[in-house]
Amino acid sequence: MIGVCISGARGRMGRMLTELVLAADDLELCAALERPGHPELGMLLGGRVKLGDKARAGIQKSDVLLDFSLPDAVIEHLQIAVDQKKPVVTGTTGFTPEQKKKIDAAASEVAVVFASNMSLGVYTLSRLTELAAQALPEHEAAIVEIHHKKKVDAPSGTALQLAATVESAGGHQVEISAVRGGDVVGEHQVMFLGPGEQIILTHRATTREHFCRGAVAAVRFVAGRAPGLYSMADVFKEE
Repeated sequence: MIGVCISGARGRMGRMLTELVLAADDLELCAALERPGHPELGMLLGGRVKLGDKARAGIQKSDVLLDFSLPDAVIEHLQIAVDQKKPVVTGTTGFTPEQKKKIDAAASEVAVVFASNMSLGVYTLSRLTELAAQALPEHEAAIVEIHHKKKVDAPSGTALQLAATVESAGGHQVEISAVRGGDVVGEHQVMFLGPGEQIILTHRATTREHFCRGAVAAVRFVAGRAPGLYSMADVFKEE
């Protein structure tokens, strides 16, 4: 049984992650965290775990920290996890370059799965993107991503990851367009545009469940793992 502390437990992702952890036979929800002053602090999740704001105590109770809070909170919690030698899974986006360096440093002390998107479908899109970039070095490349109007970071972390894949695999310069509106869960299109032909690879999310299932797979992967910075490629290859 793997004990899990979920940070950001009442956010869009956190609510579904809580449900999945509570329903799993091999996982136990040991702690659930939210920001100080959150209106739901003190509520019982699964009838037994009280929503709290004491990160150090919550992480101490658990085997793995699953953190989908805001970047500043993730960095704070990451240091606590390092102090307590607890592995971490985070899919939060919007980190500054300096914060990313702190994630790298933490990964030298504990196992960290860090990915802007934890979906098996997006992992597959990334693999297809790499193949297309290698095969079509003369095509022009572009990425269009669409998300709901409340998403703060633009371009999305997934779009930036896909652009890096295109650039490293085929040497393309990539133009990224970000659209925000409505309640779109997430859509990413990777385009390779050549004379007389186009290849357009698309991932369209209609729910957040597949992101959450990937995150739960990452929890199972990272438990007991040696220190290092791991990606979803490591997680899905292990499966």
